[in-house]
Amino acid sequence: MDYTVKIENYRKEINEALSGLFTAQEPESLYEPMRYAVNIGGKRIRPILCGIFYRMFKGKKKKVLYPALAVELLHNFTLVHDDIMDDDDLRRNQQTVHVKWDLSTGVLSGDGIVSLAYRVLIKEKFKNSDKIIKVFTDGLLEVCEGQAYDKEFETREDVSEKEYISMINNKTAALLAVPSRIGALCAEAPDSLVVLAEKYGRALGLAFQIQDDLLDIAGDEALFGKTYGSDVSEGKKTYLYILARKLMSEKDLKTFDSIAGNENASRSDLIKVKKLYEKYGIIQKAEDEAAKYIKQAEKIIRSVPAEYDTSELIEFTKWMLKRKY
Repeated sequence: MDYTVKIENYRKEINEALSGLFTAQEPESLYEPMRYAVNIGGKRIRPILCGIFYRMFKGKKKKVLYPALAVELLHNFTLVHDDIMDDDDLRRNQQTVHVKWDLSTGVLSGDGIVSLAYRVLIKEKFKNSDKIIKVFTDGLLEVCEGQAYDKEFETREDVSEKEYISMINNKTAALLAVPSRIGALCAEAPDSLVVLAEKYGRALGLAFQIQDDLLDIAGDEALFGKTYGSDVSEGKKTYLYILARKLMSEKDLKTFDSIAGNENASRSDLIKVKKLYEKYGIIQKAEDEAAKYIKQAEKIIRSVPAEYDTSELIEFTKWMLKRKY
């Protein structure tokens, strides 16, 4: 079976399970926007990753469901609040919650989703339940720390590559390390393998975020589900932005600065930025950087003892490297 088909089957199962969490709940003013935020789509890679590690480390039950769903809810909570902080209009080609309703509803919906995540997390008991809850909670706080750094960077033009990688390690990589680690904990894997799972998730998360930075300007808008070049027009300190400030000539940097951070930038303006990125090899450098972290993840996979079947994790990693959205 083509792995993309397998991914779609996983997504279908996860989406059905997520929908089942929202049945006949009141007040509707809380649960309708929560349901909307969770059910408008998404890659569902976090619960998929949780399941992969659970199976790989020979979990005793047929599958790990509730902890995997809890991580996806946690991720959706961060998206709702990120959209508010970034004043984004679209998420997965749909209106964001705070735009479709209002700002207060957006804040409350995010709070409701993360609360539901904890309720779902503790629905199923595991031998390592205390450790699982701690990993989940620490991950939530780490994401908040990453978001705080991201907001700090908005007012700076001198953000270094090192600072950026540290920020996305908190903000993005943590949310791939958490399901990897939780999947391993649910399977009662040895501590050394739980650590390996986390390292894999972090390496994959770093690659994932740099890919996202790339897709904002070099991807297919219809697939990506965000406004084309939104990171550029918002002046986000992405990996590409940081390289631009480091590599561009004074003349080109002046053009770049007139567009980056300009919320009224036209599509032709954004295409100018893309061409500047291409001129200085920035898109290729970003692709190489993402591939570097994918290779780190692959190296970690090779260090897993031979008694564990890593074939699906290898397939998943290859699929992630080729993703278009």
